[in-house]
Amino acid sequence: METTEYYRRRAKAKHPEVKDVWIEEAVAHPAAVEQQADGRVRYYGYVAEIGRYIRVVLADGALHNAFIDTGAERRLGRGS
Repeated sequence: METTEYYRRRAKAKHPEVKDVWIEEAVAHPAAVEQQADGRVRYYGYVAEIGRYIRVVLADGALHNAFIDTGAERRLGRGS
């Protein structure tokens, strides 16, 4: 997957726990998708291995950010 400069320089180092396979799965089979006002697209994917959702952000089709989203369950209406 193509990545942005931001992802390569900052996001990957900031969130090293996020595995590439989780990112690929979230984009291929998202639990939810949202369009941001700036044109970026958020993909949410549930990762059974950790029991949490990750948020993957694509900018112009390139991976821009990926992290464990601690508020996703509430935001997506899937939590308690």
